[in-house]
Amino acid sequence: PRSGEIIESHIGWYHNVMSLLNSWYTIQTAAVDPRSRKRTFDDDLMGELIRFVSAHEVGHTLGLRHNFGSSSSTPVEKLRDKEYQAKHGHTPSIMDYARFNYVAQPEDGVTNLFPGVGAYDRWAIQWGYKPIFDTKSVEDDKKILNKWVLEHRDPMYWFGSEINSYDPRSQSEDLGNNAMLASDYGIKNLKRILPSLNGWYKEEAEGYKKLDEMYNQVVGQYRRYMGHVTKYVGGIYETPKTYDQEGMVYEPTPKNLQRDAIAFLNKQLFETPKWMLDATVLPLTRPGSGVEQVRQMQEATINSLHDYGRMQRLIESSALNANAYSLDDMFTDLRKGIWSELASGKTIDNFRRNLQKVHTEKMIALLTPGNTPAGGGIGFSSPFFPASPASPVADPKKSDVISLSRAHLIALRGEVTAALPRTTDKLSRYHLQDVLARINQALDPK
Repeated sequence: PRSGEIIESHIGWYHNVMSLLNSWYTIQTAAVDPRSRKRTFDDDLMGELIRFVSAHEVGHTLGLRHNFGSSSSTPVEKLRDKEYQAKHGHTPSIMDYARFNYVAQPEDGVTNLFPGVGAYDRWAIQWGYKPIFDTKSVEDDKKILNKWVLEHRDPMYWFGSEINSYDPRSQSEDLGNNAMLASDYGIKNLKRILPSLNGWYKEEAEGYKKLDEMYNQVVGQYRRYMGHVTKYVGGIYETPKTYDQEGMVYEPTPKNLQRDAIAFLNKQLFETPKWMLDATVLPLTRPGSGVEQVRQMQEATINSLHDYGRMQRLIESSALNANAYSLDDMFTDLRKGIWSELASGKTIDNFRRNLQKVHTEKMIALLTPGNTPAGGGIGFSSPFFPASPASPVADPKKSDVISLSRAHLIALRGEVTAALPRTTDKLSRYHLQDVLARINQALDPK
């Protein structure tokens, strides 16, 4: 209707959403909220959770888009601040996929763990519905709207598109302004939750299906953390602006944050996360010991880090800025972390041997890329700002990707060759001999 009135709307409610809420809330908050440590939630808790989801969907009926950037305006330390959380919550918008406060630690005393209608939501409704009187043209209206924008420069009013694939501030299921810090706290809570799952879901005459389901939820949450951090590498901040706003629209994610992201992955993922291989859970739910599960998680992140679009963004960012995080930096930091045993002389266990083979094969594969050029993601768009361009597209054969991959394989070959005489563990030695043969074959095909 021309008036803009909402005459009627419908919300489709997924029949099993309560089961999803049960799983998500337990895995993200059970370390701090005892109410979630059981199979079936009390009606009071489930009612609060349903109210949260319903409010989000009502926001859509009023025309609000997902605002995946909203939660990035909250400093991580404020997620652990009881008074701040009681007043503001962990995200300024219920339209974010911020879910529940997985950062809060047991000692913090935080009890406000899920979002409500926030400052951004109220501002967005004002933008969409507040009448503008005494104007005579669309251009006049536009200037007033722009004045409102300039009056709301606080980060809590920032909008981050749900379709931006390269701005680490705009992510689904994340919290806070630093995914490395937030995810570190999240993992601390997962380590508290996992050993307790068997006791929470123990029930007479029941099998271990629920326990297996919740273990998979722990793994899924952990993988989300890895994805949140990975997006910082080769990230590009995108902040739509008009001519009367200062600053750039596109800026590479700060170098220190990208380096911190690789350091996080080296510590939390590439150093084997053996805490996930819980002896009170795995033998009850699956036949394997978790070796292949860990390899698959590590390989997924290795593949994501070496995506051609990401690598090209790293090349683009460092082309005119010597202080930007470069593809050479990423290759170097990964190699030092994944192959740390070469310098330390430690025995290379089964998990690390698998990871090192994954890394070797990926670097070798980069020497012979396919014919499909790297693609990019779609950025911000709105009636006032046309759709922004995708990230740069390049033919890998005509960029620095192959050159750098070859250089780092040569460097790795030298490090493996130097480490072999010092390696006394039999399987570690066999592994290094195998890797050396693979690299030699790749660099000098017969």
